[in-house]
Order: sequence, then C-alpha cells, then structure tokens
Amino acid sequence: MRTSPQIWYPHSMRDIRLVACDMDGTFLTSSRTPHPANIQAARNLANRGVIFCLASGRGIITMRPLLAELGQKGPLVSSNGALVTGLNNETVFEAELSSSITGVILDYAEAKNIHVNRYHQDSITFSQSGRFADLYASRTGLTPIIEPINSMRQSPATKLLFIAEPDQILSATAELQKNSTLKTTSLVNSEPDYLEFLPGGINKGLGLQELAAHLDIPPAHIAAIGDWYNDLEMLQWVGYPACVSNAAPEILQISQYKLPTNDEAGVSTFLNAIIEAKSEGIVLP
Repeated sequence: MRTSPQIWYPHSMRDIRLVACDMDGTFLTSSRTPHPANIQAARNLANRGVIFCLASGRGIITMRPLLAELGQKGPLVSSNGALVTGLNNETVFEAELSSSITGVILDYAEAKNIHVNRYHQDSITFSQSGRFADLYASRTGLTPIIEPINSMRQSPATKLLFIAEPDQILSATAELQKNSTLKTTSLVNSEPDYLEFLPGGINKGLGLQELAAHLDIPPAHIAAIGDWYNDLEMLQWVGYPACVSNAAPEILQISQYKLPTNDEAGVSTFLNAIIEAKSEGIVLP
C-alpha cells in the first residue's frame, strides 16, 4: 500500500496567483472522473482570488465539462499548449500544423493502419470507428465524429493524435523521429497508447507562458501540478512545481512538492495549502 508523503510548504505560497493543473492522472482519478475533494478545493481557491487553470493534452471540447463543474469560463491550456483560452474564453494563443507536415503524418498512419484524431478549435474528429475510437470516447465522454484520412488532409489541425497499442506507439515514435520532414514538429507521448504531433516548440510550458503573459503573472507566482512526461516543461518553468506521487519517475525528480496520488485527491492537499497560506500566512504539513 502506497503511503502518502509528508509535505512541508513554505510561507511564500501565499504569493501564488495562478495554478495550472493537468487533468488525466492528476486532477482526475484513475477512473478519469474528478475527485470531489479536488473540485471543492479548486472552487475554494478561486474564491481566494487565485486563478485555477486546467492544462491538458486533451482537446478543448473535452475539457469544458470539467471547467463548467468548477464554475469557470476559463482559462484553459489545451492540446498540450497548442490552444490557450483566457478567463472569458477568449483565444490567447493558437498554433497549427502545416499542411505538408499533416500530409506526412497522415501518410504514415494510413500505411500502418493507425487510428488518428484531428484537433482544431472545438472540433475533434476520428479517422475511423473501432476499438481505439471507443477507447478514446470512453476516456473523454466524446461522441465519435468520423472523418476519413483523405478528408483530414484538407482540414486544418492544431494537433494530430495516434492511438494504438503501446508497442506500436513506441515503434512509430522511433521511426517518425528520424523523419527529416518532421524535425521541427513536436512528438509527445501523453499516454502509453498515444502519440501526439504538435507544431514545433509547442508544449504545455509554452502554452502556460502565453497565458501568464496575457494575465501579467510572472513564473515566480505560478504553481503547476502534473504527472506525466508532457507536463515536464510546464513544471520546469513555474516557481512551484508539484506532482502527484503516481507520477512518472522524471516528473517526481523535478517536482519540489510530491503530493498524494490522484486517487487520494493529492491536488486538493496542495490547493488547500495555498488557501491556508493566504488565510493565515502559515502553512502546516
């Protein structure tokens, strides 16, 4: 049985003005539902004047139901930083893959018969029906909209996503990283069975930087909470990096604060510490 870590928090946490938090594996439990304690803590944090921002590899349409449950209009860092919206749902930042890059990625998927999702603004489309479409739908609650690969070639994309068995994802990652056409494209493994393709240089850290600049909040006054490799740049950039204790080894290594697991509402312990710091100026473990 995993023992929850004891955490000591500094008084300076009362200076935090923005908290960015990953969804899957962090804010959400292993059943991919929000822990009630996390919901309540995020609401209480907002009542203290701290901005709470969901930051995910998910498309924005599958993040909005949780945002509504939190009673917020924004902000959001979606598609691993490729689409960022502000406090009132205004677009703060958006990046797109070029048509030539999209063509190379889709050619590979077609040749290997790999399931592809295309993301653009509020839209997520599926290249085919089947078990990987069903898998994604079960994880996100999204109803599949089928768009064959030939149609995807003609459509703009903020992000493309492969969904396949983990060994096929590893193989595709290794092969496509060697493709010189994709040398300026960001390849991200956001889940063992996911491979994401983003415009060059795009990650959650960059997306959070764009949001912070929009809100005029320096990194020293920002916290972030994550669990997986696509949270790395975000955690490296902020003043208060935290992770749930079910995080990947590299994420555990760089995080200053190691929280209880996602199933133990680890996020709430961190948010409540910030609330206590702002209330009394004293934070206990």
